[in-house]
Amino acid sequence: MTDVDTSVDADVADAWARIETDLGRVLPASLSRLAPPADGRAIDAVEAALGRPLPADFRASLRVHNGTAWGLPSPVPLDQLYDTDGIVEATLSWRGTDEPDPVFDDPRVLAHLIDEGEIRVHGPVLPTMSAAGRVLVGTMNGDVHWFLDLDPPPGGTPGQVVRADPESATWDVLAPSWRQLLLRYAEDLRRYGTPGGSPLLIDETGPACEWGQAAGAEHSRPAWLRDVQPLDPHA
Repeated sequence: MTDVDTSVDADVADAWARIETDLGRVLPASLSRLAPPADGRAIDAVEAALGRPLPADFRASLRVHNGTAWGLPSPVPLDQLYDTDGIVEATLSWRGTDEPDPVFDDPRVLAHLIDEGEIRVHGPVLPTMSAAGRVLVGTMNGDVHWFLDLDPPPGGTPGQVVRADPESATWDVLAPSWRQLLLRYAEDLRRYGTPGGSPLLIDETGPACEWGQAAGAEHSRPAWLRDVQPLDPHA
């Protein structure tokens, strides 16, 4: 069992309170989709099932809202955030289908694909669907995923939150931590509909899942791949 850090709990609870306040302003019907808290035993069971400790701020978040319920409008830019059971089910299922690819897991090949614009990477993340060191926390129609990256490449932060869209071959680090993700979302909700604008797009179904996807720099490698000699896998 992980000890509770009361300062982290307070920060996360405050971030959720800000989110709820502005959802009440811009999308009040979504508030009922926020799930009640998980208890400590359920959170500990996630760690036991996955064999990895969860970041303290994500544990704190589950103690505020244990994911979100299916249905529209969604309170987050996804169909749902998984609850504790869903996190285990989705992550173990991912692990069960994860097979190493000696060609496309090669950093030289990844460098080539980025240089050619075949994949787009924004931030220090390994742009593969490897499940190693990753915990799935949310989905949009099974096509877009949010995961906690517990073992990022150099330059990344353990526990960073990544948006992966394999179909569009895009990988975006949304925030260096779950707490920072909540604060980013809270700020963009606060700015929604104001003269300064917000990157959020919201309709009757909820915020669009493109939130957090960076624009431009399609051919820019993350720093950890910068000095890698590219290798064309088809040459």
